Amino acid sequence: MPATSPPMGSDLPPAPGVPLADARSLEEYFRARFSDLTTEAKSHLDDASTAAPKVVEGAFRHAWEERQHIQTPEQLDAFLHDEVRHGAAREKSRRASLHHYSGTAPKAAHASTTADVDQSWTHLSRSLHLVPDDVSSSASQESAALLRHDAAGHVAELAKKRSWKVPIAIGVAAALVVAGGIWYVDRLGDEGAITGALAAPDARTHVAATAQLAIVTLDDGTKVMLTPESRLIVPKQFGDLMRAVKLEGEATFTVTPGQRKPFEVRAADTKTVVTGTVLTVRAFPSESAVVVAVQQGGASVQVGDSLRAVAAGHAVLVSKKTMREPTAVELQEATSWNDKTLTIANRPLRDVLPQLKRWYGLDIKVIDTPLLARMVTMQASLDSPNEAITGVSQSANVKFGYEGKTMVFTDAKGAKKK
Repeated sequence: MPATSPPMGSDLPPAPGVPLADARSLEEYFRARFSDLTTEAKSHLDDASTAAPKVVEGAFRHAWEERQHIQTPEQLDAFLHDEVRHGAAREKSRRASLHHYSGTAPKAAHASTTADVDQSWTHLSRSLHLVPDDVSSSASQESAALLRHDAAGHVAELAKKRSWKVPIAIGVAAALVVAGGIWYVDRLGDEGAITGALAAPDARTHVAATAQLAIVTLDDGTKVMLTPESRLIVPKQFGDLMRAVKLEGEATFTVTPGQRKPFEVRAADTKTVVTGTVLTVRAFPSESAVVVAVQQGGASVQVGDSLRAVAAGHAVLVSKKTMREPTAVELQEATSWNDKTLTIANRPLRDVLPQLKRWYGLDIKVIDTPLLARMVTMQASLDSPNEAITGVSQSANVKFGYEGKTMVFTDAKGAKKK
């Protein structure tokens, strides 16, 4: 099959195989597409059009990082267009936030300097360490100067000469503050975007039926095993730029590694962030605690301002915005279903009945309401409803039977003998 020439009006010859096979091919694509993509970025940036070269550099940097997943020129072009659009949106948001914090209104950009493909390629190749850094001192000075210029775009030049030590110290401090502020603003933007996307009406909701497990495969290859009656909410935008889901219930996640964004699970008031990891999360709306157990890899769990790293083989229990290690029994309750075992530890019968219905489809009633306060501790195979009934009966001292067609538990001491 003949190769297809890349679009966008460039004169780049067709590239066989993976389009970004090496640094040379990256440079060829960059130089061929720089002008068109810069023009596209300016159309999205409005008054921030001077940032267009930086946006294009960022798009190619991400493309290089994801090059093993980009197999054709068409995929590369689509990736770059998407990155330019999102990069421009982030830049506009960043600048608006900086203006907001400084208390000044955004001003129209001055006449922009003609985009220099050579200068932009130098920035990109250095950031990706594609060229020897034999001029590291001058490169550092150049980068610092660009950052200071961008941060102080609306500040007049000083009229008087001063000691060179003071401007450098101020410049370094300003660079650190701006960099930290940009990260914080971007993170706030991510937080708000994720929250909104999960609550949007176009978010997809996957629900596991009663007495059935459900396997959901997400667009990034992550597999989610939902326990019965659990709900997984996936935003419409889920993908390369937003890898967050919301869980109501219980699930085990096998997260695809090597993605640009970490994977995030929101459950109750917790956020669990992982990369390539296998973990189980339990977070039922009817329960006050959330349990996160990591089988492989690692994760960080956050509630409020508290953050805890959880390594493989460890777990954390979150209750009332505090975190602690779960007991062995609490951990079994949250994870033993992975081994086809239901574990119930010192729970009142009123809380056990919904679990029998959820896992086995057993809708058992209790007419004598004081029995609902009896405590239950048991384990049963998820493949055996009879084993579960026996476990509850023995632990709570109740007897299983029927009243008409209704399944019931009655007091074992007061049960009639057959």
